[in-house]
Amino acid sequence: MVRELNLPRGSLLIDAGCGPGMWTPLLAEAIGQDGHIIGVDIAIEALITARQRSREAWYRHIVEYKQAPLEQLPVAPGTADAIFSANVSQYLPQPVETFAAMGRSLADGGRLIIKDIDFGTLRFHSIDAALQARVLQARERWEKVRAEEGFAFEDSWVGSKLAGYLREAGYEQVQERSYRIVRRYPLPPDFRQYLQGIAEWFVSEKAPYLVPGDITRWLHCFLDERHNMLDQENFVSEETEFVVSGIWAGRSHSNMRYFDMQHSLLVEMFAE
Repeated sequence: MVRELNLPRGSLLIDAGCGPGMWTPLLAEAIGQDGHIIGVDIAIEALITARQRSREAWYRHIVEYKQAPLEQLPVAPGTADAIFSANVSQYLPQPVETFAAMGRSLADGGRLIIKDIDFGTLRFHSIDAALQARVLQARERWEKVRAEEGFAFEDSWVGSKLAGYLREAGYEQVQERSYRIVRRYPLPPDFRQYLQGIAEWFVSEKAPYLVPGDITRWLHCFLDERHNMLDQENFVSEETEFVVSGIWAGRSHSNMRYFDMQHSLLVEMFAE
């Protein structure tokens, strides 16, 4: 994914919502030792982990970490060559507004690059298709209302919406790439654990739009010690990751809105 972004060598790059710095080595390799990365996150614990991870790494001299929200990136306006943000947009209640605010940090021709999931594309080939559809549909329905019930906002179906969000936020030359990711038996231990966590998450918070029997059958597929589908030789899962980029054009759009407003005022004056 990072390689196909063709990030210019020597770029000033913001890793927005960098978390524990998992993407930093790949981004650093892309921009080279003459580049500079600013990892930004709101969680101080994540930033501490990211600093520790990069302390002895070859890229330690080109990266720094700062605490800030995405809407107030800690760089001068119009200076960043690119902003990269992975697996963060699903937690943004107002993604269009946030993406527009991030654009103010980009230099002329600078790119915003957003990578995220879309669980509407998730499939487990060895699970009953009807059960899987009910579980995913119930989760999608719950995510549309769960914030009203006091839970944090989440949209795990955001990936396929990103291109539209970037255009609405004022970006031009929007490009979308999709990556179909297939996993087969045998699974690495860490990914097996990840899939079990995802399975439990789908029916978390009491899964109000699922009947108890479906919850039990779903969890049995992933947690049963003797018949766990993750340990079956025919296990296959797939999902699609989306990477969307756009060139910031917000300044020109703002000027056009200002001109249109002035033109309207003149028309009204002459009409009077």
